[in-house]
Amino acid sequence: MQLILGESQRVLVDEASKTAEARRVARKMAAQMCLDETLAEQAMIVITEACTNVLKHAGQGELILNASVEGAPAAPVLEALALDQGPGIRNLSECLQDGYSTQGTAGHGLGAIIRLSKSADFYSAPGKGTAVVARWGGAANGRIAHEHGRPLRVNAVNLPKQDEEVSGDAWGVEQHGDQLTLLVADGLGHGMEAHLASAEAVRMLRENPELPPKSLLERCHQALRSTRGAAVAVARIDRRREKVTFAGAGNISGRIYSGSELCQNAVSVNGTVGHQTERMQEFYYPWPADGVLQLHSDGLSSRASLEPYAGLALRDPALIAGVLYRDFVRGRDDATIVIVKAA
Repeated sequence: MQLILGESQRVLVDEASKTAEARRVARKMAAQMCLDETLAEQAMIVITEACTNVLKHAGQGELILNASVEGAPAAPVLEALALDQGPGIRNLSECLQDGYSTQGTAGHGLGAIIRLSKSADFYSAPGKGTAVVARWGGAANGRIAHEHGRPLRVNAVNLPKQDEEVSGDAWGVEQHGDQLTLLVADGLGHGMEAHLASAEAVRMLRENPELPPKSLLERCHQALRSTRGAAVAVARIDRRREKVTFAGAGNISGRIYSGSELCQNAVSVNGTVGHQTERMQEFYYPWPADGVLQLHSDGLSSRASLEPYAGLALRDPALIAGVLYRDFVRGRDDATIVIVKAA
């Protein structure tokens, strides 16, 4: 299981000085996580390369940083996600060769990102920009084999509204055996009061991971009465039974895909958890062998979907979250998107 420690950190990369800012933010996060100094230095080189590529090939983009822990015993992971809406890369396989560089950049090509990262992945298509993810740290046994195929991996982008210090959205995940339970909450409005409401919903998941989604949603409804309330959705993937159980209230969007083909839009009832809602219900959907689960707050357009992106469903879930965030963020609210798929 992977557990995100906090919300994402974002650096707008629109001029050369932002590369140094991105490194400063990443170095501070690495220090807070007690990440090994060698890994931190590798991360700085890769972040420089990624930001330089964004500026040279797209003119501008953004770098999103996440801190997480994985494995048993838990070990810190620093994740960097570089996104742009440039012309895309036509010869991606050639660019991934170590030492290849079209512009003579510091890391000497995308291949250096692979060499200097514990894991890395890339998505690019002509006219659809480029997304790069790289990670450092983690435990040697961070991915434990599951009885029913590859372990599920969870990645997210969770960013506050511009000029707000904290996000009013929050999310959490609990994984036990072949069951994974994901909760996404969007506190009413934005800022600290919205943050407190959504964080309370995540606390209910942490304290009651065994509850069925409908019961957990009802528990959130009671716990959030003293807050401004939130939209909340809970999805439980049961790989043994090949099903998803979903309960939601408010405008958290849920989609289930088989590969890149949309199978189901999850149904939420109207209302605000903690205040007034319609009668809460559970809905049951099939979980495909190549399933992808997408939950996002209304900081992203309701049109956010994997289907227009050839091959994206096969990539790292962080790339899926990043590309959909990049292309469908509304820009006037907190924004969270969480992706679950087999590692």
